[in-house]
Formats: sequence, C-alpha cells, structure tokens
Amino acid sequence: RWMDAKVLTFLALVGMAVHGSAQVVVYDSFGPGNSYNSGVTWAVGGASTSYGYRGQAEYFIPGISGYLSSVQLATYHYAGSALSNFYIAQDNGSGIPGTILETYANVLNVNGLLTLSSTGHPLLQAGQTYWLCDEPAASNSDNGWYQNSQNVINGFAFERAQWSWEAVAAAYSPPSGVFRVTVTPVPEPSVLGLLVLGGGLLGGRMRRAAGRR
Repeated sequence: RWMDAKVLTFLALVGMAVHGSAQVVVYDSFGPGNSYNSGVTWAVGGASTSYGYRGQAEYFIPGISGYLSSVQLATYHYAGSALSNFYIAQDNGSGIPGTILETYANVLNVNGLLTLSSTGHPLLQAGQTYWLCDEPAASNSDNGWYQNSQNVINGFAFERAQWSWEAVAAAYSPPSGVFRVTVTPVPEPSVLGLLVLGGGLLGGRMRRAAGRR
C-alpha cells in the first residue's frame, strides 16, 4: 500500500509536467478591472462598408513558452453582420502575420469583452512574435476592436484585401487594440529531468520490494 501511494504521487507529478501547470497570462494590455478605451475602436469591415475592406492585427511576444489557452479582447458591432474571423498567426519574419496557427471562424462581435477559447492549443514559444488578427467575415461586417487605455503602442498591421497585411511602426501608431493572451506553460527542462530521475529511483524501489515478496 505504501508503494501504491508513491506510484500515484509520482504519476500525478508526471501529469502536471506533461499537461502543464496553472494557466498564465503572457500578454495583457487591459487596465484594472478589464478596462480599455471605450470611445475608440479600430475598424474591421467588409468590402461593402463605407470605408471598404479592412482588417486589423496586433502582435505579442510571450515571455514564457506555453500552449495557447484563450484570448480575450474588447469588440464593438456597428452595423451589418456582426461576424469576424479571428486568427492566431506566427510572424512571417518581416513584421506582419504569416502562418496561421489557429482559426476562430464566424465569431459574433459583442459590445464588450469577447473570449476566444483555444481548441487546438498551439505551442507559443517564448521570445517569438505572434499576431492576433481580426478580419471581416462578410462583405457587410461593420465591427470594431477597442484600443487599450494603458498607452501600449506596439505598432500594428492592417489590410485592405484578405491576408494582405501592411505594417505600421509604433512611432506612427495610436494605442494598440486591447487584448489578453493566456497559456498553459510548458514545464521547464529541469523539472522534467527531476521527474525522470524520480521515476528511475521509484522503479528501483519497486523492483527491490517485489524481490522481497
């Protein structure tokens, strides 16, 4: 029974290492209490809107590696279709969105906080640049993405045709669109090493215990 308890404890530790620990926020431009600039939005609209087709993308750089859990942002619906297509994309190396890692299709824009829950859980690497992209899902989509109220000015990318992004440097940018990215962290190599060592020691004790029976 003593050995069973040790085995169960070890397996629990392995499970924590494999699946990660508690979720961690790796980017957040919301203010206290999920606040943001409720008076200004970046326009995201289809070709039949008064300003023509326009998409918006904002980048972030995780400080730790982890599997994407969720993204939150604040949106607004002006008129027409309330639907947008959102994407998490890698940077293409030239400062604009490139390879798409996850798609959230036909998402209903709300007048407030919107949560995108990951189903594919792509791995986001620490120090790498990624993009949250917002495109209109219909020609009459007329929506907005609120700006942050913390004076976070990263620069951004916009488009006038689908997946044809143009970068705007931070020096020429008003505050970025507000959003938050949460991941499940990847275990540190040192933690995995200790678990492997512990597994070897536990296996040896189990074999010795079996030999005494």
